[in-house]
Amino acid sequence: MKANPYSVHKQAVMANRLAFRIWANHNHKQGVLTDLLKVEVDLDTIAGERVPLDVVTEEVKRAAEISQEPQLGMKILDLVDIRMTSLYRAIVQALRGVFQEQVKPPQVMLFRLISRYFHILSEVVELEIVAQQGQLIVIFQPRDSEGYSYHQVEGAVYGLVKLVEELNQQTPKAVCFTHVPDSIDYEFYIKCLKVKPEFAAKQTCLTYTLADSDDQQQNLPLLLNPIINLHDQHFPDQNYGQRCELLLKTILGFVEPSRESIANILSLSVSTLQRRLRECGTSFNEVLLKVRKQQVEEYLGNTDFNSEQLAFLLGYKAKSQFLKAFRQWYGMTPSEYRASTQ
Repeated sequence: MKANPYSVHKQAVMANRLAFRIWANHNHKQGVLTDLLKVEVDLDTIAGERVPLDVVTEEVKRAAEISQEPQLGMKILDLVDIRMTSLYRAIVQALRGVFQEQVKPPQVMLFRLISRYFHILSEVVELEIVAQQGQLIVIFQPRDSEGYSYHQVEGAVYGLVKLVEELNQQTPKAVCFTHVPDSIDYEFYIKCLKVKPEFAAKQTCLTYTLADSDDQQQNLPLLLNPIINLHDQHFPDQNYGQRCELLLKTILGFVEPSRESIANILSLSVSTLQRRLRECGTSFNEVLLKVRKQQVEEYLGNTDFNSEQLAFLLGYKAKSQFLKAFRQWYGMTPSEYRASTQ
């Protein structure tokens, strides 16, 4: 069987272990902690700063099995001060320059910054940020579609809820999970998530109200340079094509996806960016096309967005431009594509 290529930063693994110890002691379950310590992997035996996702998932499953505790992921996170986490500190650091300039970061960009930093710490789930019709939706897609533990997903959802509430004083207006837990304590879910969740939904997601004034495009290099640097630190083997892909996924639907925008964010001239991409065997247009096709396939498979919404999310100025491009890619309309894949 092919090995799972995803990973979790050791810092996140150690933070989760500490939180589990706090939970066990808080609930007088030292016996559970003792049993889990016997099967924990010694992180010193794993080279580098990242732990294979398979290893982390197996540890979470063992913890849930030993403790027999429903909503374990959320109960552990409930005891964590989100302001003490590396994720919170990273976001605050990234936004410090913006706050010093008395610039309020656009809501969509804030959520996308959170999703990119989250990706660096943990690849348990992939986060997709979608803004449409006065709503901002955060979609959680498990990397391992079959082998993950629902405790991991619930922990990720609750962690983001706590982070957004601390950073932006917002709580979700809707929460959906694809799974159905063995035991459902709605009182606990509402306490944590501020709303009664829906289970057995089409996708796991959080829905927030999108601010009416969230149409600014302020100081992109100031916002994005810290995450570029941190991403390069943890994924040093990525080339300029992959870096360009990361940035396009971040700004699509928010900023015009042009060579000039990406070069500005990377502090490069347009000619230098083009040369770096040629050295990777690609071009800006090829990377943009790849990202747009990846994103539209995700949207068509997991949402009911219409063509006008899809055009906006993919950075097209008009629906007609998007429809023409889509037919060139797939030889059909978006609705025909959606029907063919269902």
